[in-house]
Amino acid sequence: MERTPQEPSLLIALEAGLAATFRRRIRDRLKSFGVEATLVEGQGRNYLEVHGDVEPLRTLALDSWKGVEKALFLGTALRHVHRNAHGNDSTVEVGNVTVGGGDFAIIAGPCAVEEEERTLRLAASVASSGAQLFRGGAFKPRTSPYAFQGMGEKGLKILERAREETGLGIVTEILDPRDVEKVSESADLLQVGSRNMHNYSLLKELGQIRAPILLKRGFSSTSEELMLAAEYILSGGNTNVILCERGIRCAAASRQVVLDLGIVPELKKKTHLPVVVDPSHGSAEAYRVPALAKAAVAAGADGLLVEVHDQPEEALSDGRQALSPEEFKNLVPVLSGLHESLRSLESRTGGAVASTQGMEEV
Repeated sequence: MERTPQEPSLLIALEAGLAATFRRRIRDRLKSFGVEATLVEGQGRNYLEVHGDVEPLRTLALDSWKGVEKALFLGTALRHVHRNAHGNDSTVEVGNVTVGGGDFAIIAGPCAVEEEERTLRLAASVASSGAQLFRGGAFKPRTSPYAFQGMGEKGLKILERAREETGLGIVTEILDPRDVEKVSESADLLQVGSRNMHNYSLLKELGQIRAPILLKRGFSSTSEELMLAAEYILSGGNTNVILCERGIRCAAASRQVVLDLGIVPELKKKTHLPVVVDPSHGSAEAYRVPALAKAAVAAGADGLLVEVHDQPEEALSDGRQALSPEEFKNLVPVLSGLHESLRSLESRTGGAVASTQGMEEV
């Protein structure tokens, strides 16, 4: 429920017996931030009701101010991302594909665009197998400066050719704020990868356009940080944002990452944005992908990103986690059938895998 203008955005409990001089100093200090503080006197305890834009105060250690016992923010920093800002689940249109709202989107393709012939062959293959969107990185952020960095603008041209031949919308990564216009001319969905989730200059720039954005969770980031990264984009005016869980760092010796599927229902509860899952990066091994993909469907994901390569051992990026075209072809009907079965069961029982009915404000 949205708060009325009369309701305070922040409550500050004052220390018992605090002198009027100190109360006045606190009020004056708050006023310097452009907010109004009203003193409310209670039995043995006084507190301040603060009205106005309190977001700049969130970064301050209010509890450490002299005379302050406790500061309690009543609103949320997620003004646009929070479910209360929208009410219903939002959808994002990517070309002729709807992501969210009960539809299920499968995005497939190689991690990186390689030579044109192979890329076009893979695009045709995943299209015939049931993918709705084609993924491929033209610009690749790599840990090592000596690793394959992508084909750049040449790769974008190859992706455009793939769209022309298959009709699939294109998903590719954006790394640099200076390339937003160029990449958005070639792609239908701009992907912000894990390494750039905290690239606030890029996020602000993406907020100024209206192209759909796929925002991946950083591999060491919390759900709150992911939602705040999305807030950067939405606060700029671009509401076409899809959240993506792609796995987080893991301490287990046998795996680099673990797919955090628990974040899917959490994000569906706290936000109105579509949520998709990348089981390929979330597993780092191809044999794990089918099981994790099915689990993601059951968790309530609105779609999947699956890496596919016809010669994984020759892939220039992340070949170990790529399915073969045949493996992908066999997996798609299983995923589609599972999604439809869950929707049918939910409609009969009145329940939902990631229900938002009757939830409390978060």
